[in-house]
Amino acid sequence: MMEYTLFKNYVNMLTVHMLITLLKTKVGKAMPSIKKVGDNLYELDLKGYVCPYPQMYTSQALTKLPRGSVLKVIIDNPPSIENIKSVAQKAGAKSVSVEAKGGTWEISIAL
Repeated sequence: MMEYTLFKNYVNMLTVHMLITLLKTKVGKAMPSIKKVGDNLYELDLKGYVCPYPQMYTSQALTKLPRGSVLKVIIDNPPSIENIKSVAQKAGAKSVSVEAKGGTWEISIAL
């Protein structure tokens, strides 16, 4: 019984830590705007956002763009790379490429 109580306390501490981390990020702000930067080329700058926000905002952006578009997502949170690629594939992306740019990553998603 004591092990369960210690485990439960540990989980509660982790939950509080995660909530504090989320509150320190850009929680509660509106989705960043999608910028049109060319013919059928759009950009979504998500620098400063941590999981799960980059993948959530990417998913929302992909639903707003027409087929044949390319969305370039700019992030500075490496764990988001694989999550965004997964979101893009689930949204039916034709191709996804990642390019490192000195501390940031550009993920190009062709719809």
